[in-house]
Amino acid sequence: MLKVSGLFILLCGLLASTSAQEALSRVSSQITNALTQGLLGTNILSALQTTDFQGSLKNVFTLARGNQDILGGLLTNRDANLMVQIKDLRLLQVCLENSPNFKGVELWIPLAFSIQIKFPALNPCIFHVRTDMIVQLYLEKGEDSKYQLAFGHCRIAPDTVWIQSENFITPMKPIIVENVERVLGDLIINNLGAKTCPFINLHLYNLNPQVTNELISLLL
Repeated sequence: MLKVSGLFILLCGLLASTSAQEALSRVSSQITNALTQGLLGTNILSALQTTDFQGSLKNVFTLARGNQDILGGLLTNRDANLMVQIKDLRLLQVCLENSPNFKGVELWIPLAFSIQIKFPALNPCIFHVRTDMIVQLYLEKGEDSKYQLAFGHCRIAPDTVWIQSENFITPMKPIIVENVERVLGDLIINNLGAKTCPFINLHLYNLNPQVTNELISLLL
């Protein structure tokens, strides 16, 4: 009987958690639409363009260039230059998720883009990237005892970093692909937040009062 009761309590807890997330999704759709459109009006995507991917990626090929077959034998000039460009920058629909660790919600801001590596006279090598920024939203009481919206540290979620290489017309050795993906992952985790978080924080500080009030009502 105790085992059955324990299982029943566990199932109730899981159902309650699922129901709470479903309710949050239903109520927050208008809020997330407003937040998405507001962030699109900032310079967050332009800031991504200033991230220096070229320097670190150039090192990957410079170190490997002693092996003349790194691009299927096509890159044989030790002084060949490469150009790295960020393409197809997109800020996708943001969402709100219940946080298991604190009383509040997490604002998830998904970003997607492609990294194009171009060598002279060769077809570009393309890596598709997707990652999420996370900001904790919660309530705190002001001096007048009224609740006001507050937010915590803005950060990249490392476990959301996804990198996929496109089928290369110009062949690239697997070890080089792995090194490029590793360097890209490190750059995204360590540098991308510094570029994008100031714009996210500024937007939240200057949030439309109506959206702010809706978020406060959601969190109460």
